[in-house]
Order: sequence, then C-alpha cells, then structure tokens
Amino acid sequence: MSFFIRSNAKINISLRVVGKRADGYHELKSLFFLLSSMESLTITPQYDHNVNDLVEVSGEKVQGRNILEEVIALARKRTDFPALQIRLEKSIPPGSGLGGGSGNAAALAYWINSMSGGLTIRAEEIGSDVPFFFCGSPWAIVRGRGEKVFPLFSPPTSPKVLVAVPEWQMSTGEAYSLLDTVCGEEYPTSGKGAEAEIDSLIARLRDEKNIGLLPNDFAPVLLNAHPEYELLFDLFKSTGAFGWGITGSGSAAFALFSKNVSLSDSFREMSGLKWIRKIFCVE
Repeated sequence: MSFFIRSNAKINISLRVVGKRADGYHELKSLFFLLSSMESLTITPQYDHNVNDLVEVSGEKVQGRNILEEVIALARKRTDFPALQIRLEKSIPPGSGLGGGSGNAAALAYWINSMSGGLTIRAEEIGSDVPFFFCGSPWAIVRGRGEKVFPLFSPPTSPKVLVAVPEWQMSTGEAYSLLDTVCGEEYPTSGKGAEAEIDSLIARLRDEKNIGLLPNDFAPVLLNAHPEYELLFDLFKSTGAFGWGITGSGSAAFALFSKNVSLSDSFREMSGLKWIRKIFCVE
C-alpha cells in the first residue's frame, strides 16, 4: 500500500533580521504565508527483510543528502517502522527561498507521527521553516530562527500568488554572510520596529490596498546583484498586483493579487523573460 502526500511551500510577506544569537543563528521577525500542495511524496512501506530505505527524486535535482533521509534517520532513533520507499516529485528549485525542502520534511515527519501514533519528531528538530508547516494556519508570525510560530487564525486576506524563480540561486548561508558584511552588528530594523511593521502589514493586507514592495532585509543585497528584479517588480505593478517582494533570502520573487484579478497578463509577460526559470500560479 502506498500513501500519497501533498507537500507545501511558503513565502515571506515580510522578513527582518533583528539580531544575531549566541548560538550563531540570526533572530528573525517574519510574516509567513502558505503555498499549499506545491510538491508531493509517495511513500511505500517495504515489509521485506534486508530492504533499505530509498528516496527517489524526480524533477528538480537535490544536491547532497536529501532532508527526507535526515527525517527518517531521526525517527528511527525513537521508533520502529519498516523500510520506506519514497518518491518525491520536486518542482521547487533549491535556493529559491520557498521552503520546499522544509515542506518536504514537514510532510514526511507529519506522516511518521500519524503512523506511529505519537509525537515521534518535533518540527523544530528538523529545520528553521518546518515549525510553520506544522502550525495549521496559512498565515503566521514567525520569530526566533523560525521555531517560534504564532498562527493567525483570522486570515488577513486570501490572495492569488504568482511566483517567479530566476535562473540564479542564493544559498541561505551565502545570503546571511552577505547581509552580515553589509550590516555588521547594526541591522536595519529593531525587534519592536519589525513587530509594528508586521501589525501594519496585516491591517493593509485586509484592505488589499496598494502596498508595493514588501519588506525584506535581503532585498537590497539581491537587487544590487541582480537589477533584473526591478523589471519584474514593474511588471507585477502594471498587471494589477497589490504587493510584491522577494521570499526568504532569495532568489524567488512573488506578487500578491486580489481574487478578482486575472493572473494571465502577468504570467504571459513573465514568460517572455528569458532569465525566469520557473513560474508558479497559486490561486
């Protein structure tokens, strides 16, 4: 018997780095929004003896050890279950800031927990974005390194989302290193300032009024390296988006549209940009 599981992704509506912690992680304040069912896993338990776990990936390539293997290894330290054959349909390119890998890990961990009948794996053990995928709400305020999640069960809006993944990638480590070089120990926004900014954003999102460029501390670094983003933002604005920005530490950009706005014009114009590698429409 096989189990088919949907795997989610996310965008950062806002992302502020407000400090660096003693453990080396950065202190974040962010507003997350869920992109549902972006990828999928097919899990087949193998009850034969002398069979090893197998993770197969189709679509986008995953370099190095797959995070799904780490989830399995962690679970096996705490509970017994048969070998797993997992087929991952991967559509999100690594290094895009959409949390695809974390979404995969969350989907598998949730399945293992449900099959074992208990909390075998805690979300914060796996990765910084994973706790959000466990929270049960499409919107959440996220703090710390990602482990402190405060769901918004009264969603400010339910927008259509258009995501553009460019041909370049940005690793999380590289992005934070560049930000530290630029900012030193003085990050642009204080913790209180970032909280007030999120509160203001939530109120404006409810009205779906023109917000424009959404706050992200990595945006200046990325815009300096790739001025093509400005062209993309102009395109978003001209085709009816009420807000746009960069998700995570890059490299994907996104735009928010009201439910009554068609994405066809924006999709068609983006399709003509040769440096856009992939486009996702989430309605």
